[in-house]
Amino acid sequence: MREMKKVSLPFLLLLWYFVPAFAQNTCLCTQYEELRKQDKNDSSLAIRLLRAASVICQAKGNERMGVFLVHQNQLDSADYFLQKAEMLYKQTQCSDSILTKTYSTWAQLYYTKADFAKSQAYSLKYLQSTEAAGNNYEQALANTMIAQLFNQTQQADKGIVYTRKAVALLPKINGETKLAHLYSMLSKRYLWHYQDMKATTSLDSSELFSRRQLAIAHKIKKNSSIAFAYNNLQGVAWEKGDLKKALILLDSSFIYIDRNNYATLRTNYFDKADILLELKNYTQAKIFADSALYYDNLEGNSAFLADTYQLIAKIAQQSGDFKTAFEMKMRSDRIMDSVKNVQKTEAVAELEKKYNQVKNENTIKDLEQKKQLYLFLAILGLLVAVIIGFFLRQQSLKHQRNILEVEQRLNRARMNPHFFFNALTALQKFAIREPNPQAMASNLSKFSNIMRETLESTYKEYVTIEQEMDFLNEYLEVQKIRFPQDFIYEISVDKELEVNELQIPSMIIQPFVENSIEHGFAGIDYHGNIAIHFKKESDKNLLISITDNGKGLNLTAKESNKHISRASQIIKDRIYLLNIKLKTKASFSIENNTEAKGVIVKIHLPLLYKEL
Repeated sequence: MREMKKVSLPFLLLLWYFVPAFAQNTCLCTQYEELRKQDKNDSSLAIRLLRAASVICQAKGNERMGVFLVHQNQLDSADYFLQKAEMLYKQTQCSDSILTKTYSTWAQLYYTKADFAKSQAYSLKYLQSTEAAGNNYEQALANTMIAQLFNQTQQADKGIVYTRKAVALLPKINGETKLAHLYSMLSKRYLWHYQDMKATTSLDSSELFSRRQLAIAHKIKKNSSIAFAYNNLQGVAWEKGDLKKALILLDSSFIYIDRNNYATLRTNYFDKADILLELKNYTQAKIFADSALYYDNLEGNSAFLADTYQLIAKIAQQSGDFKTAFEMKMRSDRIMDSVKNVQKTEAVAELEKKYNQVKNENTIKDLEQKKQLYLFLAILGLLVAVIIGFFLRQQSLKHQRNILEVEQRLNRARMNPHFFFNALTALQKFAIREPNPQAMASNLSKFSNIMRETLESTYKEYVTIEQEMDFLNEYLEVQKIRFPQDFIYEISVDKELEVNELQIPSMIIQPFVENSIEHGFAGIDYHGNIAIHFKKESDKNLLISITDNGKGLNLTAKESNKHISRASQIIKDRIYLLNIKLKTKASFSIENNTEAKGVIVKIHLPLLYKEL
């Protein structure tokens, strides 16, 4: 057995090294770069490639012709050449990564036709090919395209998932032009998500990415990108209700706009007509809406054309031209009826599921070609798997026992029972001292909310940051009834965090806050201060810091250490469960503040979004 391993592994390594290298060379059209230098015209370059002897070059020629015809809005002819390109590419032994441009062009073609189901199918193939190629930029674009289709079919909750996937790829993107383009796409996706879901964090994200795009576009002096950034910013201003600012930003966009880009021109004219309609300037609104209609007809996007007819109908109705309003509304409805026959929400969602099932088809194809070579390794692997499986099963049983023990321990230690007794005593004294029914009712409401949240936390694993902040505010306000002169507090969060979307384990902060109040501030002769802050530590991690100005840690005091240990044990249990269930690397630390009095607690958690 050992001798076979010594012979087969070197052979396998050589095969893995040389086969991809050979395939890579045969999957390149070596004439393409040379011909592109000689002929800058897309159509004539495509024709020259079609006459080449190489199948790869012929496929490239059909692909280039398809791209050219899409730009000319000859969509049916473009579809024919893209089909031919795919067929030729499939005849080769190349991976699907070579089809990236073909699939992205096809997705755009069917989006222009408002056939969103087919556009989704090719967008998912586009994403799969970019993953096979390891191209982070194209992968990010594919995710924004899929997000756009989900938005277009009223599935904003799914669209935002793919938008966030694109955001996660930003650190891997090199090149300012590429970043500017991605920022533009992300800004638009977040703006659409806000329009559908009214999540203010999405509107803030849209503005953030637009300003980043604008800064880069000015730096690299790319006018079309500057125009697009100003258009996105006017969309943000519109949603904020600042129509005058939106109009100024849109006029700035017109200064830099590419007059050959029909889609961008259409968008700008449409948006300006929409703003002028809101400002009741119907004459000017009609002029700009007619310009949008002109470019809609050149662009050929049915869904956009229906929107423009709808806008013209609104302008006519509000200006008293009811005949035109009726005609435009009928045109819009006819197109939308046609679009709805193609725009099947279920079909778009189902395609995503199928994509996940066939995502690894390239790997399966490669394994099929090499199955004889892997047969021995598969048998050996099966034996190893049986052994590992038995071992893992034993470990799993052990982990399950540990998890049950930890969960039982957590349910017994959700909150110090002395707090409830002391809080009720304080409320009783407050009622006697200040017989104010409204204040007493408010305080009782806070106390009951704390009790309810404590009880519910026994079966609720996670809460949003927003819910945790509300709970901590009520808890600290009840504590201030007990110690009205002893301490103040502050709870803050970074603006970029989506507090209504991000989740953390429930009851993970309260034990440390309780320690600060009950023990850190005991016996001090100055006002205590507690500061709780939530911030994004990295693209994948959240940092929660809890700082007080109390006595600090006293390693020689047994009673204090006992309470610190209790809080530590609770968070250790929560983090243990989190790391086991989600395979994360959450952690925490407690130490004296080296710069001032008190203690600093730092809790490092993964960024967990609510299931959409």
